[in-house]
Amino acid sequence: MRQAQASSVAAVHAAPGRAEAVLLERHAFERLLAQLSERLGDIAEPDFLVRTERALSRLLVFLDCDRCTFSEFVGGDYLNVLCSVGSAAFGPLPRGRLQYPFRWFVDTLRSGRIVAMSNLPDELPPEAAEEAEHCRRTGLRSHISIPVRVGGRVTSVLSFATVRAARGWPPEMVDRLRIVGDLLGSSVALARSEEEVRQLRHRVWHADRVQRVGALTAAIAHEVNQPLAAILSNAQAGLQYLARGDAAPEAIQDILESVVREGKRAAETVRTMRALIRRDDTRRERIDLAVALGEAERLLQSEFAANGVCLETCFDAACWVLADKVQMEQVALNLLLNAAAAVQGGPQATRRVRLQVTQGDEGRVRMSVRDAGKGIAPQDLRSIFEPFWTTGQEGLGLGLAICRSIVEAHGGRIWAESNPEGGATFNVELPAAAIDGDATGQAADEPVAAAAAVCASQAGGQPVVCVIDDDPEVRGGLLRLLDGAGWSGAGYASAEEFLANPPAGDPACVLLDVQMPGLSGPQLHRRLLEGASAPPVIFLSGRSDVAAGVDAMKRGAADFLEKPVDGEVLLAALRRAVERHAGERRHALAQDAAKERIARLSPREREIMRHVVRGRLNKQIAADLLIAEQTVKQHRGRVMEKVDVHSVAELVRLCEAAGLAAEPSLQLRPGALDGGDDPTHVIATPP
Repeated sequence: MRQAQASSVAAVHAAPGRAEAVLLERHAFERLLAQLSERLGDIAEPDFLVRTERALSRLLVFLDCDRCTFSEFVGGDYLNVLCSVGSAAFGPLPRGRLQYPFRWFVDTLRSGRIVAMSNLPDELPPEAAEEAEHCRRTGLRSHISIPVRVGGRVTSVLSFATVRAARGWPPEMVDRLRIVGDLLGSSVALARSEEEVRQLRHRVWHADRVQRVGALTAAIAHEVNQPLAAILSNAQAGLQYLARGDAAPEAIQDILESVVREGKRAAETVRTMRALIRRDDTRRERIDLAVALGEAERLLQSEFAANGVCLETCFDAACWVLADKVQMEQVALNLLLNAAAAVQGGPQATRRVRLQVTQGDEGRVRMSVRDAGKGIAPQDLRSIFEPFWTTGQEGLGLGLAICRSIVEAHGGRIWAESNPEGGATFNVELPAAAIDGDATGQAADEPVAAAAAVCASQAGGQPVVCVIDDDPEVRGGLLRLLDGAGWSGAGYASAEEFLANPPAGDPACVLLDVQMPGLSGPQLHRRLLEGASAPPVIFLSGRSDVAAGVDAMKRGAADFLEKPVDGEVLLAALRRAVERHAGERRHALAQDAAKERIARLSPREREIMRHVVRGRLNKQIAADLLIAEQTVKQHRGRVMEKVDVHSVAELVRLCEAAGLAAEPSLQLRPGALDGGDDPTHVIATPP
């Protein structure tokens, strides 16, 4: 009786302690849940799953479990592991499809029932044979899996497991884990929805660009045909002058300058169109907005002129923004074409559209498109940027909505306002980017002759630049460009021809086309790299292939240029490649010469040299090697004589040139170059 009374008294006194512990545990869980919510709040981050695993690691420690896994159902048939963390004793599951075909386990969770077991594998039903075998093989002691519902159906599963000890899963703990599972399920579903929306938005943006380019078909043809016509007429005029025999040098120079100018104009038009049509991920860079929109303005000039619309521009200098150039051009094209449509039906005098780029207030850059059309009703000013809002007979009404999404994605804003004298103005404001301190330009390159002389001195003759391109006109033009700049060139129609008939001696550089029949440019480059002395390679590509360019530069290409390449740009790249290669060859020759001089030494003399370079005294060397000091002096003198140096400083420089200074045994002691306290640090001849 007394023992029973004592037990009841102890229970009464222990009850407040247990209640306090429960409250503390509940408070700790609520604090952890708040931290998890904060970590999972930013779903726009690209490392969302990594941050989710970090959050699960904290939960794993809190519950003292060995593994925590969050998986999703794929097609209702199997589980796909999204995130998994584990202790050192168990480890996480690999991401991807669950490698174990647990039929009973998957069917139970898919039906929405919780799987909670404290003593495995004894608590498993007979039909869970695969699960029982897995528990015996891995030592799994306890496990709980909670199905997570999103939108009324089971979409994912949150699981915990232990191997160190068995544990129970009380109802209060299950309720807490339900909350965590719902939080994870909602966050992952929202993150996936955001990613789908982002991809859909980019597809819509791309479709809009293609539609706009299609509407500008006539303008594109005009912008390409005009410079081609100028090039053709100028070239034919030059041939006629030469045929008559009275061609003045000034006239020929004017003709060639016009051909170059119009060729660059046509190339820029094609490059701009290709950038607009290409479907790439957003790549933001620091651009001058006025310069970027100037390209869009040039594309529209002929289209506006054909419709009797006058396009006026006013651009401030240095309007730098951090933006995607193609998307900014897309915004300008949308606004300008809308403005042209607005003034189309008016009198000729009012068919005017003004594009303006100015420095705004408080570090902003403003773009404005102003027209003199019918204007916008006040009640419609807020609605015009909504999807599918339109007053025209054609189009889906997505252009302005796309403009708004692009501008807001760049941290800017767009709005419209009615002009007092009629018409409307669309304004776009973007954050200004800082101007680089070195944006004023670079120093001019050295003349081609200087680079050629450097290469000639290394090769022992006239340097040869090899041009490998299957197009004979491109190959011939490049060879003429090199010849005019003072380079000696050799042309090859294929990589196989170059390998069969290489130039005498090492080529100064190789201008290599990427796409060729047979052996491609990258394949030839890999073969050249297998040789003892690979020449520098500059790739010339007719396609804007970023991946190929990155791969070529990783393999050691000197440069990767897109056709048609400007002659000055090509010659500058060639000059840099040749000079760098010549410097590398000079360094290699100097290293070989230094190694040859050091190779004259015997093993004992080389050992003495190591000690001398370290700044050791003769008596210290003698003590280390257990030889007489006079013997050290004799060996030291022969070292200096054989390698033809007159001081320790020269000997150190010789070792550095041979690449031996990095050896641990040749690390210099302070004072080695100035002789330290060794009076014999300068020895020209043996005693």
